[in-house]
Amino acid sequence: MKIRLLVLSSLLGITSVWGHHSLAAEYDTSKPVTIKGTISSIDWRNPHAWVYLDVKNESGAVEKWQVELGSPNAMQRMGWHQKDAKVGDELVVEGVMARDGSKTCSSRNIKFPDGRIVYSQSQQKY
Repeated sequence: MKIRLLVLSSLLGITSVWGHHSLAAEYDTSKPVTIKGTISSIDWRNPHAWVYLDVKNESGAVEKWQVELGSPNAMQRMGWHQKDAKVGDELVVEGVMARDGSKTCSSRNIKFPDGRIVYSQSQQKY
């Protein structure tokens, strides 16, 4: 039965559902982070959009951060369109740190220069 389902789903192109990761697999929800940085680039594509920030650390050195957002479609439903942010804009991101210790976080909300706050993936509390 499982083999038939696997073959059928492969033929129908459904296998990507099994490949989706959980938040807990890649991010540590017990490690919240808030970062403020300048956008160096935006990657607005499926399955998740990404924003890359230049963030000054406590010593003044610039660190490169990558911030995982929701899917572009979900982001638009929450009020963030690709044209809303551009390279050079400053954002404040609240999220959770990656488990691997890299300068990567999964965002929960983004504060734009005009003060607007947009939820980027879900409004759930962690």
